[in-house]
Order: sequence, then structure tokens, then C-alpha cells
Amino acid sequence: MLEIKFFALMYLNDWYWWDKPFIERLRNKDKSERLEALHDAAKFYKVTRNFKKIEESNRLELALDHLESFQGPVDSENVNKTVNDLSEALKVEYGKHTISASSKFLWLRFKSPVIIYDSRALGWLTTNGFKPSDDSYASFRESWLKAFCEKEQEIKLSCTDLHTVKEYSHANSATDSEILWLVSETWFHERVFDKYLWFYGNVG
Repeated sequence: MLEIKFFALMYLNDWYWWDKPFIERLRNKDKSERLEALHDAAKFYKVTRNFKKIEESNRLELALDHLESFQGPVDSENVNKTVNDLSEALKVEYGKHTISASSKFLWLRFKSPVIIYDSRALGWLTTNGFKPSDDSYASFRESWLKAFCEKEQEIKLSCTDLHTVKEYSHANSATDSEILWLVSETWFHERVFDKYLWFYGNVG
């Protein structure tokens, strides 16, 4: 079995190559740039199929409008409601339940405490003693966090020396202090665990 360090480096690469640019582009003042960023993020996170074509040029414009209507803050008390509310709003517009897409979009906007809902992660949880009690996002998030707690210290330790291998990663132009700050963040640890779950998980 691969060590957590493998997934720590994997997410360091993903952060600099994918998520960080997505987040920066979603903060652009130009709406057309933000919309393009959401299209690219939806494609990367494989949720584009949840959104029926209205017009190809503005397929996700309604999704972007709803996403941006959530001003936050998002905390542990309202995160489940926030994900469900966005999912319901998108269902009205696009006709499908979009818990996975909603959690992914909201993570790009707020990071932790949003936990990304993913079928491969659910597969791992289900087969490793952390099966959610029902099909809700709240139950998935609760089970995910229980599993994460068991790996958290190992993940933290695995992240501490990532700055020493930055030359071999997409973080090669970042400073050591930037990487040390980055890898101390809870949301970074959570995303490392996501990579672990997705690698070892299954979709049933």
C-alpha cells in the first residue's frame, strides 16, 4: 500500500496545477473569466454532466450565479445546509441532484469545513467501517471526518517536509515559507485524505 507521503505530494501538485488557479480565476472581476473557470473546474472534477445544456456559451452561468449568492461565512454549524441549499437551487435550474458538484464548487469558494462528496470516497468509507447512516450529505461528511481523524496525525507528519522536494513538483517556484504555511492548513490535510480515498476507493 502506498504511503500517505505519496498522496501528500500528489495533492501539492494538484493544488498548484489545478485548485489554486481555479480559485484565483473564480475571484476574477470579469464574470466571463469566472464562468470559464467554473467550466474548467467542472470538467476537471467530472461533474459537467450534471448540468444540461442551455446554451453552450452559458451552460454554467446559472450555477455560477447561485454559487456566488452564498457569501458566507460557512462554518461547521451551517455547512450541511449550505451544500444542500446549493444542490436544491441547482436542481431547480438543471433538473438533477448535484450534491457532489455543489460540494466541489463550494469547496473552491470556501475550502474547509466543506468536505467534497465523491462516489469513490463513499465507496472507501462503505467498505472500511465508516459507512454513512443514510444518503445525506450530513451523514457522508460525518463519516468522512471520523475516518479522517484516524489518519490526521499521519497526514500532518507526511506534509511537514514537502518543501524539501518542491523541485520535483509543480510547487518548484514557491518559497519554502509559502509551502510550510500551505501544508499546515487543515483544508490541505483534508484534501490529501481525499486523494487517498479516491485512489483506494471504488464506485460500488
